[in-house]
Amino acid sequence: MINIKINEADHAVEEGRTILEVCRELGIDIPHFCYHPGLSIAGNCRMCLVEIKGMPKLMTACSTVVQDGMEILTDSDTVKEARKGVLEFILLDHPVDCPICDKSGECVLQDYNFDYGISKRRSIFPKERHKVEKISEKIYKNDNRCVLCTRCGRFLNEVTKTHEFTTIERGSHTHIACVDPDGLDKNPFSSNIADLCPVGALGLNEFRFRKRVWLTDHVRAVCQGCEAGCNLTVDLHTRHTPLDPNVGPVVRFSSADNYSMQRYFICDEGRYSYKNYNNMEGRLLNPVLNGNEVNEEEALTFLKEATDSGLTGAVVLSPLVSVEENYAAILFAEEKGYDIFRPSPFRKELPEPALFIEKVKAPNHRMMKLLEIPKVTDMESSDYDVVIVLHNIGSIRDNSLVKILSLLKRVKYSITFETEHTEFSENSKLSLPAPMFLEEDGCYINSGKRIQHSTGSLGYPQGVRPLWKWFFGKRFSGPEGLLKQFAKEKLAIELDYEKLGQEGVEL
Repeated sequence: MINIKINEADHAVEEGRTILEVCRELGIDIPHFCYHPGLSIAGNCRMCLVEIKGMPKLMTACSTVVQDGMEILTDSDTVKEARKGVLEFILLDHPVDCPICDKSGECVLQDYNFDYGISKRRSIFPKERHKVEKISEKIYKNDNRCVLCTRCGRFLNEVTKTHEFTTIERGSHTHIACVDPDGLDKNPFSSNIADLCPVGALGLNEFRFRKRVWLTDHVRAVCQGCEAGCNLTVDLHTRHTPLDPNVGPVVRFSSADNYSMQRYFICDEGRYSYKNYNNMEGRLLNPVLNGNEVNEEEALTFLKEATDSGLTGAVVLSPLVSVEENYAAILFAEEKGYDIFRPSPFRKELPEPALFIEKVKAPNHRMMKLLEIPKVTDMESSDYDVVIVLHNIGSIRDNSLVKILSLLKRVKYSITFETEHTEFSENSKLSLPAPMFLEEDGCYINSGKRIQHSTGSLGYPQGVRPLWKWFFGKRFSGPEGLLKQFAKEKLAIELDYEKLGQEGVEL
């Protein structure tokens, strides 16, 4: 550790870090366009200039490494004036079209313009204009708004190594060009450049003119596409009546940084999976008993009759639902003396480039392995009278699918927890409506054994209850109580949602 001063305050910081990294960790804001923690240092936007005592000129915070005894000023009058000058040059050709720009409301150029007060244009020359291009099926490009931070090009060159972008021409005429539109559509990570763009120069075609970001709620969640455990920012409608009646409650998935995992991007498959949670035609919203919809009381009566009968039973967990839901099923099985099994999750060939995409298409498969739950295909005997199958279990291997279906058809009491009507619900005596992951808080353990909290803020639809409520009624006040008990009894650690924070905890 070394000792430095930032804005006259003493700090002990790690040696070898840049000023910008240190300030970010200390909560000191330094404006920037080109810097990104997942990309190389470019130092070309000049927005992060800071004053260092003893230095003859201002230095870029993104590329200057802290030294012992260094005294840094991030908000001096000299620094503010320099940033104001940088902004004035950036805005020379910028259209300032915030009213029609999709980035409005989450644009850092817009924020910095307000912060530094560039209210008057002094240049007498006309602004250069470019046509808005649909450069691929996924992405559109508006060079009028570009600040040449080169984040997009560095991402495609350094992270995916597919090189679809380059810069062309020189001086004030320099702009970004797409040299491989087909490659951009085939690239399984290319939509990240819309997130990386700090302004409105690059965007998603399907999100263009769709929704103002300030009319949405932003929550943090964990992607359900595979066991990589990537973090998402989920944009949800805040109005009771959406502007577009054909749009569901989930507006958009975008990437959320996780510095602990050094993960800043998401794959396009995960990004566009938000559509799966809108307008679910086969949604199960009421209990179904013997093919007929029944009320909650009738469903509970059948559940009690089945599970209080003293008959032999088995519970099949799901690698696709949260730690809390699975643990509730485990607790119930242990109390009733039921055997516990798990299915083998679906596996999929990896795309090119794969980066951090996992073959196992189940976000909570690692929990099953940590607890050493036996596979349902390894079941020695199928002589059960009661079988309970957790919801969202459809993406599994064929041999597990056949085994579970045969159990459901054969036993006296078959009960499934489902979000939608599936083969399992059709072949069980009782199907209970269960929430999807955006409707309830829950945790997931990824392939790196990191447990993370996913926020569910949509709330339960009428008639839908979580599994722990069906089993235990008011015994638990919420999913966090289940997490605490699971962590204490199965992991021998103390955990709650506050301790997990936004980035989770490695087990």
